[in-house]
Amino acid sequence: MRSRNNFNSHAPVADPLMNDATRDKHAGMSRTHKDERVIIIAPVGQDAEAMAASLDTKGFETQICHGLDEYCRQITDSAGALLLTEEALESAQGSLLLDVLKTQPAWSELPLIILTSGGESRRAGLLNLAAAAAGTVTLLERPISTLTLIRSVQVALRSRRRQYQVRDLVTQLAKLNETLEQRVRERTAELSAANRELQKEIERRKGLEGQILEISDREQQRLGQELHDGLCQHLTAVAFMARSVALRLKNHRVIEEHDLEKIAELVNDAATDTRNLSRALHRVDVDATGFVASLEGLVDREIWKTPCRLEANPSFHIGDDAVAAQLYRIAREAVINANKHAQAREIVIKLERSEQGMALRVIDDGVGFSNAPKLKQGLGFHIMNYRAQLVGGRLEIESPKGGGTCVSCYLPDNARRLQKSRKLENAAPKRFHGKIAKALATLI
Repeated sequence: MRSRNNFNSHAPVADPLMNDATRDKHAGMSRTHKDERVIIIAPVGQDAEAMAASLDTKGFETQICHGLDEYCRQITDSAGALLLTEEALESAQGSLLLDVLKTQPAWSELPLIILTSGGESRRAGLLNLAAAAAGTVTLLERPISTLTLIRSVQVALRSRRRQYQVRDLVTQLAKLNETLEQRVRERTAELSAANRELQKEIERRKGLEGQILEISDREQQRLGQELHDGLCQHLTAVAFMARSVALRLKNHRVIEEHDLEKIAELVNDAATDTRNLSRALHRVDVDATGFVASLEGLVDREIWKTPCRLEANPSFHIGDDAVAAQLYRIAREAVINANKHAQAREIVIKLERSEQGMALRVIDDGVGFSNAPKLKQGLGFHIMNYRAQLVGGRLEIESPKGGGTCVSCYLPDNARRLQKSRKLENAAPKRFHGKIAKALATLI
């Protein structure tokens, strides 16, 4: 290409395959795609200006480059096609231009349109030279018409658009892959945390199983000791006194009324001890209607070393039998613990309505405790806390500075309580090991 006259820049040639509407649409699309610029490199004469003018009249965006630095910048700034003459490729900077093309991303093969005026051998040489750096090369022999140039540019840009689609897909795939990897990392972290919590829960339950079995054995020993020291002693005394009375009758001696009254007293004491022991072992079925009466029976038992009393506020009300049963067992566990460990002068069970809902409190004026974390690791706390959670409640244990202990169970509104209860029932284990279940039944 020696002059701009070869492109008829002042007399554009109509495209026979494009009507006015299609041409306008194509021109608009070309203008809106900033990454479809046609980079023109023609260092000899007015070729660059002539080609740019011809393409501009057809709606293409062009950019004439004069130096290698400019080549690099324009090529890396999303060029659509590279239009150059053979003089540009054979110049001193031609090899540098090919090196720039070799550094394209994997998705990119910038289309090359090379204008040549040599013969077959020269075209073959240019093709081999350009093919080493670019995947898409088009050779146009000069002189060429404007229509041929435009057609070649259209084909090159169409190929470039497909590359951009591939680039976008690759970018999207990379983002999706990164998102997936991030989610995998997050999920892995969540599973690791859940696994650690599960391991802790398994270890805690194993510890609780050991404590349950230990308490079962201890309770059996205590029961045997109470039977031996209490009931057996009374029965032995009754047997001894009855034998003494029998000997007196046999020898026709006088029997004193005091001896018979003593025997009756010992029998009554034995019956009382047996009744108290039976009531301690017997599982009490408590419903909402008889909840307060059951607590009155609990505090009136004679087995307690520390006096107990009940304070029931009229505002306190429970309408659920399951809730009443669990609250009764929480109160009994707290009273038993206070009797064993508190060294208190009095134990009070309070039923009242608070800002946090219905509240059951078991308060003593004993020695209290100083190590709350250690206390919450005990089996008694775990049992009471589990019972509270089972009905959607919340358990708190406090020890004021002045001494004493307050065990409080708060019940929220019915809707929240039932919702939490269902979740816990679904999450709770359905059955214990046979030996553990038997031990729990003994404790209950």
